[in-house]
Amino acid sequence: MKSSHIVITLFLSLVFSLGAFSQTTTISPYSKYGIGLIRDQSFARNFGMGGAAIGIRSYRDIGLANPASYSAISVVTFDVGYSNSALTIDDGTETQYQNSSYINHIALAVPMVKNVWGLSFGVLPYANVGYSYDQVVADSIAGDISFYNEGEGGLNKAYLGNAIGIKIDSTSNVSIGANTYFIFGSIERDQKAILGGLSQGYNIWNIEEYAVADFGADFGLQYQKTFTNAKEEVYRLAFGATYGLAADLSAKRNSFAGTFSGTDPTIFSNELKDTVLNVVDAEDIIQLPATLGFGLSFEKDRRWLFAVDYKTTDWGAINSNDDLYSYKSNYALAAGVEFIPKYDGNNYLQRIAYRVGGRFTNSYIAINDIDWNESGITFGFGLPVRKSENSYPRLNFGFEYGTKGTTEQGLIKEKFFNMNVGVTINATWFRKRKYD
Repeated sequence: MKSSHIVITLFLSLVFSLGAFSQTTTISPYSKYGIGLIRDQSFARNFGMGGAAIGIRSYRDIGLANPASYSAISVVTFDVGYSNSALTIDDGTETQYQNSSYINHIALAVPMVKNVWGLSFGVLPYANVGYSYDQVVADSIAGDISFYNEGEGGLNKAYLGNAIGIKIDSTSNVSIGANTYFIFGSIERDQKAILGGLSQGYNIWNIEEYAVADFGADFGLQYQKTFTNAKEEVYRLAFGATYGLAADLSAKRNSFAGTFSGTDPTIFSNELKDTVLNVVDAEDIIQLPATLGFGLSFEKDRRWLFAVDYKTTDWGAINSNDDLYSYKSNYALAAGVEFIPKYDGNNYLQRIAYRVGGRFTNSYIAINDIDWNESGITFGFGLPVRKSENSYPRLNFGFEYGTKGTTEQGLIKEKFFNMNVGVTINATWFRKRKYD
């Protein structure tokens, strides 16, 4: 039982470190809008395959993207991931480089009844806000107005999921699953406007803070068919579908607006002149849209896997409270392959899982009626690690190069290089010993 103790200790120690999920983990100006940058809901293995996951069933990998996949888990599985993002920002005249890192996820899956009932729970970032930039706008009356914009925080997702698998016949099965999740976190946005051309004028300071805590749910369905040829080679074809409910998340909002003098944006309270607005703990909501996804996978057992996903999100059903941007429904495509030269080969390089993929999505926010796209190409590796008596650890590395945004009408073009590192431990906790 030593391996089970190790897994439990790792999981609990990380769960009690949830403060790490509340840190600023992005430096993108696009995180200023809406609820920020929405994080991918798949783990390191899928990351290397473009994020494709809805149609994948695995007995040893947690498939958060489709809760129906939990019924396929046949061993206790612990998964933790770490991500790093290197970002180059281009506004059309100059570029800036920044870097950030964060814990990507912590998750555990347990086969409650093997091949029938699977359970999973974990924590991961849902959306992040993190930006700091200045801009100068010329005004015919006030002269040059300097805007100082800062934001930080994010929303996190703790989930508990279950799936039930039903055997149709000797070669096919269907599975249904659901995640109940808890979204929590806080977002703060700070803007100061300094009126450089009005010597007697007062500058403007606006702060808005949201604290969010509420529940939601999403559902999944998978169908898998197994084929065996004359050489006893096993192939599997799987279809998946997911649906996430729209949600109105309860939030507490603090809003402050005031004026100050001077030209230093790092002001202190004794430089405030007037308080125009001060709202504390006002009841508010954060709206999340409904999502619908479909996925397909085809694999040769322990040799290769192909997967493709399509997902659409109904952001257009949400109204923006800011004239600067509006929501619009969007879609995302992802596809990837995994190849293992020889699962049980003597050469270590033959046992590595090699992955490659790509993804594309259009923006869910239009800024000043300008849309943009985001795309990336990915590759990755799954490295088996020497197993112990009751545990089978693996390392997953995923890498992505991509672009987002546009420099049209003063917007920002981003080029990013993301790295995702995951540790997966499969543990056979309850195997009966032949000898004591």
